[in-house]
Amino acid sequence: MSNTWITYTEAVTIIGKNSHHPVSPQHVQTLVNRGKIGIRSSRDGKQLLKRSNVEATRVAVGTGNLHRRDRTSTS
Repeated sequence: MSNTWITYTEAVTIIGKNSHHPVSPQHVQTLVNRGKIGIRSSRDGKQLLKRSNVEATRVAVGTGNLHRRDRTSTS
């Protein structure tokens, strides 16, 4: 498998590290849905993300983690 495509788990780690705060898998899926990160399916049915898009992605503090959902559910 080429190293230009990575798993969701790897993407969460890379984006969190580059953004200097934790990022949820749900937020990575949101970025994919918005077309910010390229995606393809492997032969075994797993979805892979384009490494260059992931490495270029940064998210602001307060976005991309689970705290936002927690705040809205207690309001």
